[in-house]
Amino acid sequence: MSADLTGDDGRQLRELFLRELADGSLRARQMLDRLRESGSDTQALTGLRGFFHRIAGTAASVGLPLLGRLSAVCEDAADLLVERELAVDKIALRLFDDGLAGIFDLLEERDGAGAPQQTELPERLGVIAVDGHPSRILVVDDDPFSARLIDTVLRSAGFASSYCCEPLRAFEVIESEQPELIILDVVMPERDGFELCQRIRAHPALQLIPIIFVTRKGDVAQRVRGLQVGGNDYVAKPFEPQELVARVRSHLQRLSELREMAIRDGLTRCYNNKYFKQRLEQEIVRTRRYQSEMTLGMLDVDHFKSVNDTFGHPAGDAVLAHLASLITASVRSTDVVARFGGEEFAFLLIESATSESATITDRLRDRISKHQFVIPALTGGDLAVACTVSIGLASFRADDTPQTLLARADAALLEAKQGGRNQVRVGA
Repeated sequence: MSADLTGDDGRQLRELFLRELADGSLRARQMLDRLRESGSDTQALTGLRGFFHRIAGTAASVGLPLLGRLSAVCEDAADLLVERELAVDKIALRLFDDGLAGIFDLLEERDGAGAPQQTELPERLGVIAVDGHPSRILVVDDDPFSARLIDTVLRSAGFASSYCCEPLRAFEVIESEQPELIILDVVMPERDGFELCQRIRAHPALQLIPIIFVTRKGDVAQRVRGLQVGGNDYVAKPFEPQELVARVRSHLQRLSELREMAIRDGLTRCYNNKYFKQRLEQEIVRTRRYQSEMTLGMLDVDHFKSVNDTFGHPAGDAVLAHLASLITASVRSTDVVARFGGEEFAFLLIESATSESATITDRLRDRISKHQFVIPALTGGDLAVACTVSIGLASFRADDTPQTLLARADAALLEAKQGGRNQVRVGA
């Protein structure tokens, strides 16, 4: 079922828009008076242009499309004067005066007509999650109403959204929050969206974050420049909530796939060595903080070289891929399984004591020893072979580092292999 802006969020947004519109209209009238005194007052013209720009981009979102179109005409006129460095003449003054008069008239009509047309928000569908949590999105827009409107749309769709209305602080906020996606307004004072995007793309830790620009409808030049400086996509004001959420979801899905490719082993689809070591550091910190338990296991395929030598490397790859599935299926979803290198696997059994871990891994060892691995034969077709594994375990100690824990698990694995293989040994 679709939601609409009739709840508390919707009322707050409309109240914010009308309050800012009333305040802004008075300031816009003062700027227009200054332009009557001096048609070359560029500060007043720029301020008036910004006022019309904000209304043009957001009025339709609260059911006032005519107000948005009227403001867009005034914004285009101000843009032309600024771009060509022209003085404000009588024709332009009349246009701005009519625009402000129309805004006051429309506001009065709206107050008499009751609530504006409801804005439909997108359906709350499945949200792309990161580490089990809704994706974090940051909206950067100097206009509080526009920022809150986008934020409300995203939150209604289930995302963890926040916003920043201070362009000069935006990069600091991005560095601190590390969002999964950024929605960035193009036209902002002091630092525009293009400049901020370039700075984000120059930061090694932020380069992969998708950036969706918010531009004025029909402004092709802004869209092209946004893509040139590193933006991934754009939406036009006034935007359709369903389109915004669809674009956000598409980019987050692509980001999720890229991250999975970066942390997964291509053959086994287990985590890779680099990611496993990162998680090991994180889990040691967590285990120490909460004084819980954890066991690290190292698993090696016995006589794996003979499999490659006898049946070929494709057969060895098939064994490793099937073995990875057996290991993953034998532990909990909260545990961490990685291909550590070659025929060696590593796993973390979270909140698992030594005795429990030994039982789990011995069952895994036994299951593997009884399994028939189907592999491609050199002469064509398939054949089944048996394999065994040796496993070394090391349970976390309060003074452990990643290096000491890995070393003890490695030593236990070596004991298992020297002791005859196809067994589990627990490190001292």
